[in-house]
Amino acid sequence: MLTSEFEKEQTLSCAPNSSEGGFTLIEMLLALTIVAILLGAAVLAIPNHDERYWRNNLDQLVSTLNAAQDESQSSGIPVSVAINQMGWRFSKTTRAGQAQDPSLTNTFIPEAYQPHAWFKPVKLEPIQLNLGTEYVNEELRIPLEQEKRLAILIRSNDGHFYWVSQ
Repeated sequence: MLTSEFEKEQTLSCAPNSSEGGFTLIEMLLALTIVAILLGAAVLAIPNHDERYWRNNLDQLVSTLNAAQDESQSSGIPVSVAINQMGWRFSKTTRAGQAQDPSLTNTFIPEAYQPHAWFKPVKLEPIQLNLGTEYVNEELRIPLEQEKRLAILIRSNDGHFYWVSQ
């Protein structure tokens, strides 16, 4: 009998009180506030990939234009580039004057002359440049706009390209 009374006392003392179970409203609101603050800080810490892609596209265009300009001058074979809202495309002409895809010819960096698309469409007037055959005596400025970003593609007096952000 002693054992059964002891068991009864233990079962009664282990029974949860209804006021001790679950979370209070204050605890839940506090936990939600902490989670909201952490999520807000995480969103602010995420880098702007669009800006990075925009700059990478501009850097890639400029470096490829300069490489094509140098290669065209050294080989004597003109290289044309068409730049429009969707991207850019290079083409070469053979000595017979026929246009051909530059990736099929012997070039320093054939993969660089592959057609390339902008990460996001760009607002600009389509332009066709002939590299290596034209005499450059004045600076050429081509405005490029993507969403709220603005850059100017510049061909300097010496024929080399660079870009500046506006």
